[in-house]
Amino acid sequence: MKTFITLFIIGSSILLSQHVDTGLPFLKTGTDARSSAMGEAYTAMTGDHSTYGYNPASIRLSDRRQLLLSHRQGFSDVATDYLGTTLPGETVTVGISAMTTSVSNIEIRQRPGDSEGSFDARNAALSAGVAFTPISDLAVGITGKLLYEKIYIDEASGYAFDAGMLYSISNNFRAGISLLNVGTMSALRSEASPLPSTLRFGGAYGAAISPEFAVLTGVDIVKTLNDDGTHFHVGAEVAYQSLLMVRAGYQTGYETKSFSTGIGILYGIVRFDYAFVPMSGSFSPNHTFSLVFHL
Repeated sequence: MKTFITLFIIGSSILLSQHVDTGLPFLKTGTDARSSAMGEAYTAMTGDHSTYGYNPASIRLSDRRQLLLSHRQGFSDVATDYLGTTLPGETVTVGISAMTTSVSNIEIRQRPGDSEGSFDARNAALSAGVAFTPISDLAVGITGKLLYEKIYIDEASGYAFDAGMLYSISNNFRAGISLLNVGTMSALRSEASPLPSTLRFGGAYGAAISPEFAVLTGVDIVKTLNDDGTHFHVGAEVAYQSLLMVRAGYQTGYETKSFSTGIGILYGIVRFDYAFVPMSGSFSPNHTFSLVFHL
């Protein structure tokens, strides 16, 4: 517990870091419908593979193998697809994922007049990580990522690491801290994209409020270290007999998004999730669909 408090204090001081824009924004977006619907207040959440992208330590608290498939359709035909799995073991839990974001049919215009054709832009990340419990109630995780970026004919590659801790204060309350996307990219034509290294810490509380209903809540503080602003994320889920889930979330400090909502339906070993994130201005809303298999 003392170790966690020390890192929490260090993390708080880092929130005052410098302001420089970053690239590869797909690394800052939610991986699935459940986390997106709950405002991505997910640093201390457990039980789903979707938590792996927010805190690699979280998968240690999963007691069943899981497979997650997700698709998001966003503004300007931005499509994001995610495939991931959690593999629990006696001493370590393994997480593996693949994520890609693409924008299709971008027009080529090198001079005034008609388009000269079109091209696709694509980003991708492959990751593998492990989580373990060095002491009772404390989980630690680390993830390595291979990154890829392509715009027109220009390509770049790189690597990044995630690390996190999750402390179970009680059966109902957990606190977590994670540092994500620490690494580097090669130059794309003449300049490399700085990675969106992000510090997150937060808490989650879950409890049954009646024999039929249970509630789960989360609060996060999020800082992309080289970008302006610190963001607060809050989210909640109300579940009826663990079969039907209604979710909502809110994020502060973003120019195009704030509120989110969604639902989940569990049938046997499969759960279907949907999230709706309205966007401000002329941006189209984001729709995310996910399937989770508990194997």
